[in-house]
Amino acid sequence: MKLKFRKLNVILTALLFAVYSVYNLFIIYRGGASLSSQAIFISAVVALMYFVFTAFAVTAGVKPKDIRFLIGRRVAFIVALLTVFALKLRMAGQVIAYLDFSKLYTVLYGCAYLATQIGLLLLLIYYIFILKSLPFYPRAGVALPTVAAILFLCGLALEAVLYFVYGIGLEMSPLRTIVMRPVFYLGMIGLSLYFLFPPQA
Repeated sequence: MKLKFRKLNVILTALLFAVYSVYNLFIIYRGGASLSSQAIFISAVVALMYFVFTAFAVTAGVKPKDIRFLIGRRVAFIVALLTVFALKLRMAGQVIAYLDFSKLYTVLYGCAYLATQIGLLLLLIYYIFILKSLPFYPRAGVALPTVAAILFLCGLALEAVLYFVYGIGLEMSPLRTIVMRPVFYLGMIGLSLYFLFPPQA
């Protein structure tokens, strides 16, 4: 049962990451003429990083004879996760400037942002420091991915409130907000669940 769940989760997570990668390429294609060079570059980098996430999910459980593949897979995933975290960290100043404790929607937005960043950070800590030594950190091996999944779920719920209650969407159109924000969060939730059931080494 656990193996079936892990396989299904890997497939769905890979599909979600692939969709988010293509979405960022679509942003460049559709709005390339009106986007700044910086915006195009960031969308291209995000598309590449989510392609790496897709490849990471697709190759889950692969046991190649060449150890260089596993090392490259590990390094690529760490770089991709760090890059996504760093790109979102750039927004910290804007989030703080937007925050107004007299306006609940700004607090919700700040909480969604913080939940996402902490979730990404927990996955980084888990993958870099915990995964290879699970027998020594059994509680952390369960707690970190679980908390990360909960934080991403909270981020999704908060953004749903922002959109459906306050009419604030974080994408360029209502349709993209309704479709792509869940794709992002569900992909990250799937990744967190994947780490709860890592493939055998």
